[in-house]
Amino acid sequence: MEFFKRFFAKKCAVGGLDLGSRSLKLVQLSAKKDKTYELTSLLLGDPPNQTLKDGLIVDSRALGDHIKQLILSYKLNIKEVVGVASGKSVVLRPIHMQKMDAKDVNNALRFHAGNYLPYNAEDAMIKGAILQPELEDDPTQMEVLLIAAPNEVVKNAQDVIRFSGLNPKTIDMEPLALGYILGISVEPEVLAKTVALVHIGASYTSINIYEGGTLKQSRVVGVAGNRFTEVISQAFNISFEEAEKMKEEKGIIRVEKDATPVAPTTMRIFNTITPVLSQLVTEIRRSFDYYMRQFKDGSIDYILLSGGSAKFKNIDAYISNELDIKCSVMNPFSKIDISKVQGYDTNTLNELAPSLTVALGLALRSVM
Repeated sequence: MEFFKRFFAKKCAVGGLDLGSRSLKLVQLSAKKDKTYELTSLLLGDPPNQTLKDGLIVDSRALGDHIKQLILSYKLNIKEVVGVASGKSVVLRPIHMQKMDAKDVNNALRFHAGNYLPYNAEDAMIKGAILQPELEDDPTQMEVLLIAAPNEVVKNAQDVIRFSGLNPKTIDMEPLALGYILGISVEPEVLAKTVALVHIGASYTSINIYEGGTLKQSRVVGVAGNRFTEVISQAFNISFEEAEKMKEEKGIIRVEKDATPVAPTTMRIFNTITPVLSQLVTEIRRSFDYYMRQFKDGSIDYILLSGGSAKFKNIDAYISNELDIKCSVMNPFSKIDISKVQGYDTNTLNELAPSLTVALGLALRSVM
């Protein structure tokens, strides 16, 4: 992850704020002398109704006021945070450009970005970072990571932080935040390969492919945790909240040839969600196929899962079986000491771990 460290690193320790559709996560990390980290504080909360829709902020002030009250109730001593821009409107993709100095890349990208964005480049925050200063097959060209998000998305994230009484240190992009935490969570021999980090949230799933630790592709699809809950709600004729609880307490994903007996309700849940699981696997496969068409020698060596819905029992085994690629749930705490977080025991934190990956990544960028 040396590229990300060079391009984004800032040494001042700040918090990382992830505004999920169904939960708010605010974390703080500190660096230790042995090149590991310590989780120093964690705030969790539910966003007020009508403040977020499909992962997008629709009421910055109400959401910010709510976070302000949570910070007071948790008695957190925090002044600055790194926020996040996420969702389908965030674009991160490698592109080829005429070779130039690094200082000229951002200005040049303004003329190129329109070919890759689903919105007007004039209405977006656009950055670039050189991935390869010179292409092997064409020394006059270089590979640049195009990073873009609509100004409105960035401003809304900043406004939430300001309304919460904090200073927005910066707004980062979700795939980059995931890349930071990936870089300290897996063994070097795994990071050296091509890893797909599939972040399954509530409103959407982001499928991010890293080659040797460098982001090569990011795609967002609408099949995610809420869709599982919706079909359970419809099948059992219960509320969304009741279905969410049923999914968490009784949901088990069955893997082909697994003959282990399960309760009738568990089997019915699995049969109900199977079409959604198939849609999710199809979208992941499409992303992999596109990557391998772009990079002729490319292959996916590992799949790692994160996000709240990665906790769905056996989802990693199911995806591995369907795609014939090793898949597991990433442990973002592998190099983070979680023994001293006030109000949480280690078992609870390990259970929460998949849902904290983005917030941890945002906080990590300030202490790397």
